[in-house]
Amino acid sequence: MRYYLICIIGFVIVSCSLRQPHNDVLKEAELLINFKPDTVVGILSDYDVEQFEREGDRALYILLFIESLHCSGLSVESDSLISICSKYYERIGDNPHLARALLHHGIILYKKQHLSEGIHNIKRAELLSKNINNDAFKFYLYSVLGDINDNAGNVPLTLSYYRRALKAAKNLGDTTRIVQTLNNIATTFDLVGKNDSLKKYLITARPMLKKDNSEIYSTFLVNLASYYLNLGRREQAKRLLEEARQVFPTEKGYKLLADVYMKERDTMRAVELWYHNINAFSSSIRINAYKSLIDFHLKKDIPRVASLLSMQLNRYYDNIFENGTAANTIDIQMQFDKMQDERKVYRTTIAMLFVFIGLSIVIGLFVWYHFRRVDQLNSRFTESQEAYFLTSERLTQMRKAKEREERENSKQLKEIVSRLHNLAMKGREGSSDDWNTLAQISFALRPNLQSLFSSLSEREVNVCLLIRQNFLPSEIAILTCSSPQAITNMRVRLLQKLFNRTGGARDFDQLLCDYEKYLE
Repeated sequence: MRYYLICIIGFVIVSCSLRQPHNDVLKEAELLINFKPDTVVGILSDYDVEQFEREGDRALYILLFIESLHCSGLSVESDSLISICSKYYERIGDNPHLARALLHHGIILYKKQHLSEGIHNIKRAELLSKNINNDAFKFYLYSVLGDINDNAGNVPLTLSYYRRALKAAKNLGDTTRIVQTLNNIATTFDLVGKNDSLKKYLITARPMLKKDNSEIYSTFLVNLASYYLNLGRREQAKRLLEEARQVFPTEKGYKLLADVYMKERDTMRAVELWYHNINAFSSSIRINAYKSLIDFHLKKDIPRVASLLSMQLNRYYDNIFENGTAANTIDIQMQFDKMQDERKVYRTTIAMLFVFIGLSIVIGLFVWYHFRRVDQLNSRFTESQEAYFLTSERLTQMRKAKEREERENSKQLKEIVSRLHNLAMKGREGSSDDWNTLAQISFALRPNLQSLFSSLSEREVNVCLLIRQNFLPSEIAILTCSSPQAITNMRVRLLQKLFNRTGGARDFDQLLCDYEKYLE
């Protein structure tokens, strides 16, 4: 008994030594970090990490200082200190602080273009946040993830994270955070051309809008101006954009104002704004600025400047291609989520294995204590075996029947494809029977295509099925009684409609033909 008491006391002493108390300065900073990060920067700037003797105090100082810098809009170049901080909190099992450390470590790595490690840390923080009751942290976490996916052009995931951030902001009752997130959602809807949704979020944000936060106020004005431009109300939009420029200049504001100046033939002002945007963070805005400037200098017969800008744009294209930031960002998140799902399956399998072992032991004991029922159990086992073989035989028959059906469908598909090729060679369009046969056989072989095409018109479905069978655009145009250009335009439009992506007609063909891989 005395031995166990000594062990318990030792465990308590070790636990207390790991979770060391923090001094008053750090306690004050932690109370202020969620709502006054600027104040925390000022408080902690008077101290240095080496001034703190306890390891826990040093880790908390690093976390609070980097956290306050990020929340104040400032950047941190080195990740060495926050890495030490993350390892400390992981070692002592302090998940709330570990989640915060992982988030800010990930932000630093992401900005240094270490995408895989950076996003992995942020996703780990998201995983830990599920068991943490801290809406201020969740708001910042989801806002960061929303921004990352916005940079990657992943609109559905961007909106999903921004909406989670909005929920956390509402839980906090912080109107500044709410308006900031509503602005982010409105900007995303504006990017994909959904003017009604843009209007909805602008109306929601307007009653809570305050002019004391210049960046949020300016972003709201720019979004409102974009809404007016979409309606053709250029003068109102121009006034809002010029006001936003005075309050807090933004890349999107410069871009929209330059567009307005060009329509008013005020070329020099537009050029000035384009030059501002050639260093924009947004790839689309930067590329637009380069292209506009190149076109301007070519029209002004200044080929030297146009050539220099073209070289800079090509270097930027090369950089985007080499980094593959957008695709990598999406892929890294998918891989992380897939890995988590695999871990859940693994844990479930282990749990089921233990359950199975336990049941086996219980059954063994039951048989041991009830030896007289062995014959009955053997009889039941034999019946089960027979049922298993019978079921296995039925399944084999069903599989063979399905294979026969698939072979028959493949044969019919070849016949109808051959017939359509012949019709195209003769310059004749396909009949309704041909289209019905092609659709029935294609959907029988690939049932998931039917749900994919559910929102398409009959003509669009026919075009998609022909593309799946590698018909040339000229053949598709003949069979559907359309022009090749119309078919090309339709393919570009369907790329956005079906896969929520932008690109060329060939990109759509590739995605459609590889749809089964895309589902994986």
